[in-house]
Amino acid sequence: MFKVDQFSQFSAANETAINQFAHFAQLSLANLEKFAEIGLDAARDSVEQATAHAAALAGAKDVHEVIAINSAALEPVMKRAYAYSRTVYETAAETNAEVKKVFEKQASELNSTAVASLEEAFKYAPAGSEAYIGNVKSAMAAAQSAYANLAAINKQLYDTVEKTVEQNVATVQAATKAPKAPVRKAAAKRK
Repeated sequence: MFKVDQFSQFSAANETAINQFAHFAQLSLANLEKFAEIGLDAARDSVEQATAHAAALAGAKDVHEVIAINSAALEPVMKRAYAYSRTVYETAAETNAEVKKVFEKQASELNSTAVASLEEAFKYAPAGSEAYIGNVKSAMAAAQSAYANLAAINKQLYDTVEKTVEQNVATVQAATKAPKAPVRKAAAKRK
């Protein structure tokens, strides 16, 4: 039979679960809006660039000019691709951080509630159960340590991925800023 205190705890847990569900639903909708906006902006930019590129190609007077126009169009495409991927990555990272924060808070609250409940139960343990209680406390400490280690490994993994992305971004930026060989001179040397 439920006691009044247990019922209020159950009710509070349900309310927390409903609030968490609502928070994740709002987060999902906000992300859907962000990704839709990013995709639409990218599509709009691509159509504009493709139209401008087609107009430039239509006005080309010879093959060398077509090659030059196509070569010149590559850099803006790479920059747009980089900007798009970076924006998507940042949006996903923000979402990951928000979800992680919620789960860490929930795990912390659950852990403190479990510890408090067990401590309360240990007060009423029968005589001679000290070894059992010690084992349970040791198991809880080991579980908390394992969770802390898992959280640290997750953070290291996240930091490593972020560092790799930053290095790749720097490489792409350096490649797009590198001086280019003139196309017309190279084509003229072939003749």
